[in-house]
Amino acid sequence: MENKKGEVDFKVIFESIPGLYLILDKNFTIIAASNNYLRSTMVTREQIIGKNIFKAFPDNPEDPHATGEINLRASLNRVLKNKTHDTMAIQKYDIRLPREKGGGYEERYWSPINLPVLDARNRVKYIIHRVEDVTEYIQLKKSRSEQLKIMEELRTRAGEMEIEIYQRAQEIQTVNKQLQEVNSHLALLDQMKTQFFANISHELRTPLMLILGPIDTLLRDKPLTPSQTKKLRLIKENALLLSKHVNDLLDIAKFDAAKLEISYYNIDFVRLIRKVLSLFEADIEAKKFQVSCDLPKELFIQIDGEKMERVILNLLSNSIKFNPIHGKIKLKLYKKNNYAEFCIEDNGPGIPSQFKEAIFERFFQMEESLYHSAGTGLGLAIVKDFVALHKGTINVQQSKLGGALFVIQIPLKAPENQLVHPKQPPLGMLEIPRYVKKQLKTRVLQTKGVKNANSPLILIVEDNLAMNEFLCDILSKDYRITCAQDGKEGLDKAIELLPHVIISDIMMPNMNGIEMVHAIRKHSSLISTPIMIVTAKADDDLRVRILQEGAQDYMTKPFSTQELKARIANLILVKNAEDELERFVYLASHDLKSPLPAIEHLVSWIEEDTENQLTPQSRKYLTFLRQRAYRMSNLLDGLLKYAQAGVIHSKIETINFPELVSNVAHKVDTANDFDIHCDRCSFPIKAEKTPLQEVLYELIDNSVKHHHLHKGHIKVGVVEKKRYYEFFVADDGPGIESAYQDRIFQLFQTLQPRDIFESCGVGLSIAKKIVETHGSNIWVESAKDQGAVFHFTWPKRTENLKGIEK
Repeated sequence: MENKKGEVDFKVIFESIPGLYLILDKNFTIIAASNNYLRSTMVTREQIIGKNIFKAFPDNPEDPHATGEINLRASLNRVLKNKTHDTMAIQKYDIRLPREKGGGYEERYWSPINLPVLDARNRVKYIIHRVEDVTEYIQLKKSRSEQLKIMEELRTRAGEMEIEIYQRAQEIQTVNKQLQEVNSHLALLDQMKTQFFANISHELRTPLMLILGPIDTLLRDKPLTPSQTKKLRLIKENALLLSKHVNDLLDIAKFDAAKLEISYYNIDFVRLIRKVLSLFEADIEAKKFQVSCDLPKELFIQIDGEKMERVILNLLSNSIKFNPIHGKIKLKLYKKNNYAEFCIEDNGPGIPSQFKEAIFERFFQMEESLYHSAGTGLGLAIVKDFVALHKGTINVQQSKLGGALFVIQIPLKAPENQLVHPKQPPLGMLEIPRYVKKQLKTRVLQTKGVKNANSPLILIVEDNLAMNEFLCDILSKDYRITCAQDGKEGLDKAIELLPHVIISDIMMPNMNGIEMVHAIRKHSSLISTPIMIVTAKADDDLRVRILQEGAQDYMTKPFSTQELKARIANLILVKNAEDELERFVYLASHDLKSPLPAIEHLVSWIEEDTENQLTPQSRKYLTFLRQRAYRMSNLLDGLLKYAQAGVIHSKIETINFPELVSNVAHKVDTANDFDIHCDRCSFPIKAEKTPLQEVLYELIDNSVKHHHLHKGHIKVGVVEKKRYYEFFVADDGPGIESAYQDRIFQLFQTLQPRDIFESCGVGLSIAKKIVETHGSNIWVESAKDQGAVFHFTWPKRTENLKGIEK
């Protein structure tokens, strides 16, 4: 079809096609319809063109189960999202009858399909909505006269289903084959992993031997200074610890490869327990433990003495390691049927019920591991493996003492056909794990280092005595040093001594490093003290959490001593500069502000004394002088406020956010002319109220001051994220061009002339300083003449930090 100009009239062609079609825009507005669609739905083109499809064809209000509108909307949204056609199941979508046909709705069934029309940028521009009226078909299926036809269709469908079932069976067979191949591959990988552990453990033993051998030779040489001897012994102790970890890995690898051999001897289990317990006598005395033993006089049992010795030592060292001073430990052994049952319990922190199985997994460490020295996570796994080798069992329960109760059952007799040596071998002298030794030493580390009393004082908080001494040695030449062995002692010394820098580990008993940082920041005298965390945990989430809690720097072990020294020097340099700057700003603000009241009074006296003699030009100059004095006063107030912004802190509390915003709005000058709306907050906000309130004040005050109208709209809200809150302050002001969006947070920066806006350019700088002091970020999203939205994050705070993820 052609129009008068000879061009093809696609509109007429579309409207004349035999199918039932609608054309929708991306907002679901009807822009075209075929004639057949109009006839089938009993509407005119004028009634629906330009209307939203759901307003033109609403659900039948008399049908409470109508789902046509919901299903159609979901299909159209899928087309917009996926940019591909969407075929819908048959829908019941009743059609409104014209008034001349009696009104009401007529039951209809449709088979719809929605197809996208994409533009040159691959964006959905239109949607073709095509339907087929299947009402008669559905009604025929419902009719009893068509039952035979339906039965025939069912028979046909049954045949098709048989074919489909066969095809599915073939697919399942193929999938099973693939699963078998994957399982074989996993078994191979597991075997390779076991072999790797075994190989790497053997390979590590050689260099360890080459470290320990020369060290023993050097230690026997006489011409060594005490300092050299001390350092060599430190190397030897850590090499022995590494050797223990290597042996643990090798035992695990042997167990996995079923190569871990067991040699049975007839051993007095009671003597074995007492022998291991004697290794800890000094440690038990140091921590003032109450140890009770309920043991028979003797109990001979057929076991591998060396492996069972490791089992008892690992369990006992765990109890001593995690138990508080004056703790209780109870050992019990008795015969139960054909088993020996050994129990060890304490009043330590215990094992949460959800971890009672997981603690025996390799490399597993609970979140509570932040409260103690780190290990490999293999100790209890080796215990379980060694017990399993003896065909025994181990489980953990809640102790009546309040801590954990480990129960081991070992068969009294070795399995049949197993060689049992009649003579008990001499028991080897096992070493107590080094981490227990070091933790239990009661040596007090005194303040030491350079003798110059003006040198910066550094507080080192580290529970590993060797690492503590190492840090002292490398820093004592340049600084005064004082040490603490856990977070609680570190907090007490920080409050007492006010060090220039604090260096701390994370995992410590009594109070971990994160708790200590949090507690330190509550003391006004320590708010700006630089804190560096030195830890073996290289974890991004933990690093972010540490910085949010108030630490300035973070180093992962092992580290370069030169880098550590450089970072500490930088922290001290920055701290000294900040202290000097704040002192200067504070004094300068007071000194510069003192003449301003005198200027104001002098201007008033001049105006009073020469009221009738002043020319208009002179009055203008006096007004100008008064305005400049007022602006100078505001500038100095802002400068003083900026200097103190980094030390604004308060207690953590649950905040009523709408009430907080309302209080802030009342404090902002001229804010009464603005509509300040606060979004409803459906979750509790736990944070420091005072600094948060100050940031919101500066942002709302900024929106009011820089609005191009005397009235405007400001919206304030908050969104909860996993680890922080994200607040926003949005206005409908003049907006900010992208080129200036970083500049506005700089001190004394304004986008408009100061003659137009009474602003000293400090407010946003104050907000930025407070936000960054709390380890968070602030930014703006805006465009010219489109308003501005200021965003800032704020850390979630809680008094109980024991649930911090590793």
